[in-house]
Amino acid sequence: MKSPIFHILTVTYNYEMTVAEYIKKEIDSDFNGQLPFSTHKTSIKKGTIITDFGQTERNVYFLMKGIVLVEIESKRENRILDFFFGNSFFASYSSLLLNKPSDVRISTFENCILEIIEYNDLKEAYKNSLIANKLGRMETEKLYARKVKREKDFLTKTAEERYASLITTYPEIVQKIPVKDISKYLGIQPESLSRIRKRFIF
Repeated sequence: MKSPIFHILTVTYNYEMTVAEYIKKEIDSDFNGQLPFSTHKTSIKKGTIITDFGQTERNVYFLMKGIVLVEIESKRENRILDFFFGNSFFASYSSLLLNKPSDVRISTFENCILEIIEYNDLKEAYKNSLIANKLGRMETEKLYARKVKREKDFLTKTAEERYASLITTYPEIVQKIPVKDISKYLGIQPESLSRIRKRFIF
């Protein structure tokens, strides 16, 4: 298994994978390709809301291609919690697990290709399928590790160190995400981030 990269960013590749291909590569190399749950592939345009504030999540999503943005409401402006990139799972997990209205909004940051898994189908697969249980456990462990690392980074690293970690582990982000959104994600004022970025330009 590859380690998850900075904060929420999962292992990324230069090619699209299906859920079945991801499981074989990242979860179990002996996987025979037969999924124990159904999936539905769809294309979604940039700026589309997948899960809105107050909506109860019913699905788990696998992002084959594109970027997904996760926001939380704040008094002044929405805060960016996560970016998800190609070949990663995402959902409003607290809403999904607790069956409560979502406190986050998930939307497409660019045109995306997704595979959708109904959570009820996944729960049924957990009853009988080893590979479904292995997938659920390993993805939960990744999610927890990302959450802990994000919290520790905010408590122990300077703004410059957080930015350095980000561009080291995922350099493409500076090409795809505007400075104003990177600053929201890292908790850095845009003006401060602009000064920090200049120190990394050679």
